[in-house]
Amino acid sequence: MPSRDGFTRSRVLIRSDYLGHLTSAGREALTAYGVSVVIDLRSASEVLSKPNPFADGTAARYLNHELIDDANMNNIGDSKSMLARYLFIVDNRPHAFRDVLTSVAQAEGGVLVHCFAGKDRTGLVAAMLLSLAGVPVEHIAADYGETDSQLARQYEVWISEAEPEKRDAFRQELRCPPDRILGVLEHIDRRWGGVEDYLEASGMTPETIDRLSTRLA
Repeated sequence: MPSRDGFTRSRVLIRSDYLGHLTSAGREALTAYGVSVVIDLRSASEVLSKPNPFADGTAARYLNHELIDDANMNNIGDSKSMLARYLFIVDNRPHAFRDVLTSVAQAEGGVLVHCFAGKDRTGLVAAMLLSLAGVPVEHIAADYGETDSQLARQYEVWISEAEPEKRDAFRQELRCPPDRILGVLEHIDRRWGGVEDYLEASGMTPETIDRLSTRLA
């Protein structure tokens, strides 16, 4: 992906949905690809309900950093839009982003970051990382929008499982329009002065921010 210094590095970061569907061959393939750390962004109740197959630590180091905890998960449901939900997470959970991104900065080898669907929580983390790496906002937005293509078949499964009268609204909720992540980055710029200042305000050290910004660059 284009960045201020050319292109971002490959095999550094993977964002994914829940990993429980992976076969043993799939887990071995991730290890062979270079994934040394798996960061699970799901809440405690989600992890308890669907344990992570990497939690035994045999294939990669496993970390559970709740990007939004169970208590706030209930509050987020009152948001009027998906953008409002994203901004709620950004405004109320800076320490959670600090913990996730500190682990990315400290990792040796590739990092896989996942939540349940692999689009909202992981989308926010990926956008911050790409911003730090100097990727232009239009490319960050395009990367986020590509989620719809990657998850199109899974969307249809989820929609088919919803109550018929709720399917149209659910379809819109699942979408990842590029202007949503642009709205998040614009909000961070207005309130904090950018992703780097947001992370510094969260308590991340300048040294860790520098290391993080060079992980993908």
